[in-house]
Amino acid sequence: MVEYFFDRIYSLEEDETWRKKALSTFASVRHLVAEDTRGKIEHLMELHDLTDSLDMSMAHLMADQGWHGDELSLEDYRTLYVLCGRAEDRARHLNLVFQNMVSFYALAHRPINNLIIKPARLMTKMLGIYPLFAPVEEGYYAVLPVPRELFDEFLSEVQRREWEYLNSAFPSRLPAQSPI
Repeated sequence: MVEYFFDRIYSLEEDETWRKKALSTFASVRHLVAEDTRGKIEHLMELHDLTDSLDMSMAHLMADQGWHGDELSLEDYRTLYVLCGRAEDRARHLNLVFQNMVSFYALAHRPINNLIIKPARLMTKMLGIYPLFAPVEEGYYAVLPVPRELFDEFLSEVQRREWEYLNSAFPSRLPAQSPI
């Protein structure tokens, strides 16, 4: 589950083909999707856009500071992180990450989804949009065996650590944390 959320979903790698297909597909089926589902998809899209924007800001700052691909220490990273700023965007980013984690967990633990996951895979392959469905399917299988208590404990610990880091980097500059 940890590998899925942090290495697959919230990694720095972005597949532009996937993004274009996702945007065009969502635009064409948006009116068919329930409001709650549409909101979750929009949050995921916002998360990807905000991640890219924050990454680009950090990359520009690193280039401006003369970093040329050497290994970056944790101390150097933190210095750049603080210099880059964007505290409110980083807080929004965290909230979106946590909302998406909760959404993926809930999706995997709806009993009906066990019955529709395989037909959905087949249908998305037939429609040529399986690359959009693949991360959902991977997320489903990543969190399916995880009991609720363990997920809640994991989420709570990740939230605690991430908010501590953000608040220590930007003391008194952050909006209130929003509950999930």
